[in-house]
Amino acid sequence: MTLVFVLLAAVFILAALTVVIVPLIRPVKADPATQDNNRARLAVLADDMRELDAELAAGTLGRTEYDESRQELERQALEADAVAKRQADSARLTVWVPALVVAIAVPLLAVMLYLLTGQPAAINEGPNRAGGMADIVAEHANGTPDADLDAMIARLRQRLDSEGGDAQHWVLLARSYRAAEQPRNALAAYQKALDLDVDNADLLVEYANAFAVAHDHNLQGKPQQLLDRALQLAPDNRNALALAGMAALQRGDNKAALGHWQYLADLVPVDAPNRDRIDELIARAQGKAPAAAAKRAIHGTVTVSDELADQITAADTLFIFARAPDGPPMPLAVVRKPAPRFPLRFTLDDSQAMAPGLQLSQYTNVEIVARVSRTGSANLQPGDLEGQVSSVALGSNGVRIVIDHQVGS
Repeated sequence: MTLVFVLLAAVFILAALTVVIVPLIRPVKADPATQDNNRARLAVLADDMRELDAELAAGTLGRTEYDESRQELERQALEADAVAKRQADSARLTVWVPALVVAIAVPLLAVMLYLLTGQPAAINEGPNRAGGMADIVAEHANGTPDADLDAMIARLRQRLDSEGGDAQHWVLLARSYRAAEQPRNALAAYQKALDLDVDNADLLVEYANAFAVAHDHNLQGKPQQLLDRALQLAPDNRNALALAGMAALQRGDNKAALGHWQYLADLVPVDAPNRDRIDELIARAQGKAPAAAAKRAIHGTVTVSDELADQITAADTLFIFARAPDGPPMPLAVVRKPAPRFPLRFTLDDSQAMAPGLQLSQYTNVEIVARVSRTGSANLQPGDLEGQVSSVALGSNGVRIVIDHQVGS
């Protein structure tokens, strides 16, 4: 077989491969229906997150339930993002795998035909470079997402650092950091999102709330600036109005707080579930204490025995909760205080309820528990410090709880 024949054969094979492969490797757009489903799912999760923030701001959702619900939503959002990425990878694989098969099969068929009908001795095989790409394809095809939250956060952060990402993905990262109790990273991610979407009122409110929570619920300074900007963009934003009123109350401007909350009341239907809470905020700004609210609340102080005082550290978390003596195990109201200092005053009322339909005001007498958690978890763990008082009447004032024993000792 002459060199000319070999070159001609190579040219014809290359031409055949070009005709077949080029259409195969053209970029394939993702299925529009799949994209719409992914966007709809993320939008629903975002709406759920805003509703959680609204309920927390209005005081109709307890902090512990809020944290648990927020973490679950963020897990779902991370999983949705991972699914979308896997679908994109799958779309790329559906393009390259057939192309690779054709690229390998056509030359092999040509060689086999020549071996059967031609002169085998004249063939001089070149190197086969398809194996390396096949290995890469197999490596990507066999990859599976890790369900661990920290690993998912790390992958999302790496992706955003390398590809940039949009505001929605940076918000997703920020919420994930909050679920993982990394407030500094969360605030940095919120700032990245805001840089990409400067006129998003909901994002401004969420950032303000996260910043305040990370700084002992202080709404002064940057949170106030973010809320002012949000209200400029969306004067009817209910979350912004609720938080702006609280910020005004914190700085002693009851008139401004009253203005925000009265406007908020005008936007909320009279029969809305959280309307009573708004009315109580208005009464608070007016310097009044609604009699009904006072009768539904329990006020008291938590102290620590001398024997356990030196075991409290700045890394500990204090949970104060009320539960029914002979009722369901779920707390009726919960207060969470990171890095507690004693003595510490507390108030328990219906705004801290863990679940709808299960409220403090439904019971005449309750049990109050104060627990210092070493891990920050509300679940009882060996080594936690605890104290409790039984048969506390609803509306009691001056309840005194002493943390006097260690769990498991």
